Amino acid sequence: MSREDIVAIATRLFAIFLVVVQIRYLASVAIAPESVRDMLLLAAAVSVPFLLVAALLWFFPLTVARKLLPVMKEPRPLVDPGSRTALELALTAIGFWVLAMAIVDMTYWITYLFHTSRQPYPIEFGSENWANAAATVVELLLGGWLVFGSRGLAAFVTRLRYAGDGKG
Repeated sequence: MSREDIVAIATRLFAIFLVVVQIRYLASVAIAPESVRDMLLLAAAVSVPFLLVAALLWFFPLTVARKLLPVMKEPRPLVDPGSRTALELALTAIGFWVLAMAIVDMTYWITYLFHTSRQPYPIEFGSENWANAAATVVELLLGGWLVFGSRGLAAFVTRLRYAGDGKG
């Protein structure tokens, strides 16, 4: 795999991320009370540019990769898809995905806590909220581990993959 191929894969992953975030956003608006559901049309209009960008990233990933990467005088060696480097790159990319989702969730919780602290009456932080906040913390830890500690995870996956056959 060339470096353009790797950036193209990351570009497509980012396109999927944009679509998932917009689906989550539209779903949160759709389940809101009746008085807020009128905002669904506005929310859909806001989502259209993001979905168009996601479509461009999905259908033209190599063009985006070539625009993002600097021109090289000498071609770099290809990355073997079965190599440990490819696994490390994949785990790092997944880590960025998980971190991006966790940052979106963390932003939600910070906003939620800010607004509830300013209410004149106490708002109960229910068990579902505690579970969602704990899931956000786990996402942050897992994403950080995948991004910053992917070599150790790659070695663990390789050991599991070849356990018992003497190759790992």
